[in-house]
Order: sequence, then C-alpha cells, then structure tokens
Amino acid sequence: MTYKDGELKNAANTLRELRKQAETRRGPITDEALSIQLGVSVGALRSYMCGRTMPKPSVLRALAELAGVRVSRVYAEMGWLPAHEVSAVRQPDLTTQLETTKAAVAKLSESLDGLPSEDAGGAALLAAAAVLGDQQAATRFQVQLRALEAGERCPVVTTLLAEFTPCGTATPLEDAELTARALAVGLRPARRARCDADGSDSGSVGHRLYRMELEVVTAEALSRAGDFSWQGEPGTTLWKPVSQRWPTHLLVQHVLTGQPFNERRPWASTDGLPVVVIGADYSIGATAALLARALGWRYVPVTSATAFDSGRLVRAQALAPANRRRQGWSAAVRRAGTLTDPADPWPVVMLVKPYIFGDQDVYDEATRLLLRDVRAHVVYARPSAAHLGWWARRRQLTALDARPADAWKADMDRALACVEEVLEERSAALGPEHDLRLRLAPLSPAPDADDPSFPDQLSDSQFDCAARCLAWLDQVANNGRVSLLRDIRPSSLRTCLQRTQVSDGVVSSW
Repeated sequence: MTYKDGELKNAANTLRELRKQAETRRGPITDEALSIQLGVSVGALRSYMCGRTMPKPSVLRALAELAGVRVSRVYAEMGWLPAHEVSAVRQPDLTTQLETTKAAVAKLSESLDGLPSEDAGGAALLAAAAVLGDQQAATRFQVQLRALEAGERCPVVTTLLAEFTPCGTATPLEDAELTARALAVGLRPARRARCDADGSDSGSVGHRLYRMELEVVTAEALSRAGDFSWQGEPGTTLWKPVSQRWPTHLLVQHVLTGQPFNERRPWASTDGLPVVVIGADYSIGATAALLARALGWRYVPVTSATAFDSGRLVRAQALAPANRRRQGWSAAVRRAGTLTDPADPWPVVMLVKPYIFGDQDVYDEATRLLLRDVRAHVVYARPSAAHLGWWARRRQLTALDARPADAWKADMDRALACVEEVLEERSAALGPEHDLRLRLAPLSPAPDADDPSFPDQLSDSQFDCAARCLAWLDQVANNGRVSLLRDIRPSSLRTCLQRTQVSDGVVSSW
C-alpha cells in the first residue's frame, strides 16, 4: 500500500509522542527494550519512528497502552476510526492533563503564599493524580479543577475544587468488583443492595456507587491531604453554580484551613511555644495558616486524621469518624506538652475546631482540661451572631441530613462558652497577655448563604486577625528584637500587610 508523506509523518509524530509519554510514566526506554515490548525488530521500530514505513495497528495499540492513552483516541487521530465510532466524551491525554493540572495548581499556590509548595494543590491535585493514574478510573471519569477567590483589600485563593464526571459510556461498577477494590484499601463497600434498602431512587444509588468508587481510588492519596470534603449529593445545592453538571462528584478543600504544610526558615520565638488557633472557616480558621506562612512555621489543621510519631506529623486514614478529631487534639497536646511537662521548642501553628470542646461527657471534659494546660499560646476569636447564622444556613445546603440551623447554633454557642471559660482560667494563671482573645465585627452586609464563594469581608478579616496576631507575638515572644511586622517571611500576609485594618471596628481584643 502506498501512503502519502503526510500520513507517514503523522504516524511517526504519533509514535514519538506516545514514546515520550511512556517514558514519562516508566523512565527512559532504549530502542532495544521498546522493540521487545512492541514485538517488532529494532530496525522496524526505527523505520516507524522516522516515517519511512507505516506502523502496524498492533504496534500503535501496544505503545498507547504503555503510554496510558486510550487506544481508540490514537486510532481516531490516525484516521483508522470514523468519528462517529469514537465516544463524544473523550478523555484527554492523561499525562498532558495531569501536567497541565499541576502547573495550574502550582501557580495558584504561588499566588496564595508567595512561595512554591511541594504540597501545592493538596487534596484536589492528589485526587486528580490518583484517578488519572488509575488505568481503569482514567477511562471512566473526566477531571476538572477550579479555584475560587475572595477578598477585596486582600484577595486570595480560598477554595480548590476537583470535579469528577463519569464519561458518557460509564456505568457503576458491579458489586463484586467494587467490594473487592474497597476491601483492598480498607474501606467498607457501599454495595448496590444496601443502597437500595434505604429507599433511594436509582439515580441516587448510582451516584453513591460512583462516589464510593472515587473514594476507593483516591483513599491512599488522600490519607495525607488534610481536611476536605466530598460534595455534590442529589438534593443539595450549594456547589451547583461552580460545577460542570449537577448532581456531581466534587472534592472541596479550603486552601488555607485544610492543607497542612511544613516549616520554611522558621522564625525563632524566645519562649519556643507553638500557637494554637481555635477557629473554623466561619471565624478565624484561615488566620492560622496565614500566620504560619508568615512565620515560616509548620501549619497543622487538627483533624480526625492527625497523629504524631516521635514528634513527626503522620496521618491516619482520612475522613475517619468525627470523634477522632478529639483524638487528634489529644495527640497534638501530647506533642506540645503541658504546663507541668515542658517540651522542646516547636515552631507550629495548629488549627483546632471549637466544637470539640462543647459536649458534656467525661471525654470532652478531658479535651477542655488539655486546652487549659497546653504549653502554647492560644488565639481565639468570638464570631458574631451573623457569622454563625451565615454558616448555619450554608450547612443546610451541603448535606441533606445537616442539623437544623437553630440546633447547630445552640451547640456552637455552648462550645464557644466552654472555650471562653477555659481561657479565663488560663488568663488568671498565666496572665492576660499570654493568650490572645479577639472579637469579630458582624458581617455587613449579611453574606448570601447560597453563594459557594467565601464572603469578601470574611476573607479580608482573616488578614486583619493575622496582623493583630503578629503584633501580639511581637510583645509576648519577640522580646525587643527586630519587629515581626518587618521580619516576616515572603507570604500573602506580608504582601497585604499594609492593607490590613486592625481598628476596633474590624477586629477587637477583649
């Protein structure tokens, strides 16, 4: 058969690109090794690669499989398949997509903290890489990443989203296969029969089975991802405006509060004490991460997966039962030490959610005693009723079984009262300057709970609180050295420091 020069050139270019992608996945491959894997002679391989002869379909198929690329896509690009026989929803080249994703998220990370991060992207990128790196899942799901920004005075990327959309030809895995894959990573499988038993319609059952498949594929990667959540359930609405289709499979991570990172050139305080920030996304959660980056300290969001091994941060399986967050707090206090048990200097800022101090049983009384005695400086901010009301309404849009807003606010008020009682005890024992207690001004105008983006005024207030924290640390742990306001590390806080507002109208001390 006679081929046109353009056809031979196209074939050669396709082969070279597939080889490059195969080497990206597997490392350098010699002509001799590649010819063996493709089942051809070295001379034939070189003839294909330089465009002298047309490769056999079996060669292209074998090389596409080595490169992790769909064979049907390669055949279509070669003109060997008519367009109508190729799925209308085609997965892009996996290597190209993943590299593009990494570059985009790394750029976002640099805009966030002023420094490139080896953990850039956190849960979103780790989950995307896990799905695209799984030979089966990569052909069943399309992956798309997005970022949301907030703030007027101090704009910052606040949220990263990874959306996983089943391809048009995909169907939920059979029970046996899903069960086997789930058990292999230590998860309980959401079998179809059990989903049907709770009265869900077929669409909801299918959605839950796809979600279980994604959780299985990403379980190992996300065990080191920090704090995140899966969103997009049928019947919920919050994330619909920023999703490709609805309902969906959306992994959401708040960049500042959810993503742990290690210290870089840490500032050395004179007392060696870590900082514990008590807050959440509706109050001063992001302040903890902003402060850590500005100090060059490690940032640790205390979650159900937080544990320490000889002082080194390790992580258990992500998204464990909620009561394990209390165990994460206990592990962090043991590492930090208590007032009667001095520990080594530890340049860490920890974020602890207030709710773990609010229950009334014996175990939760112990968590409050740990707060009373932890060898650290504590930062706490009382959110206004408007903060809590906005978050309570927002929670109703993210989960069908969310607690009623009034009940949630009552629980949170009790937890905050418990924290404040403990901090009064610490103030009496350690002095009023040892810890920092702030009060947040009401959000005005009241933010729209239906908007998935964070309110600009709440995002800006995180920088205001972080600037107040720097000034306070200057007094209690810097002892006359160069002011922290001039000595902080490259970060988004340093970039925005001149735009912060620490007047009593924005954030005030008690």
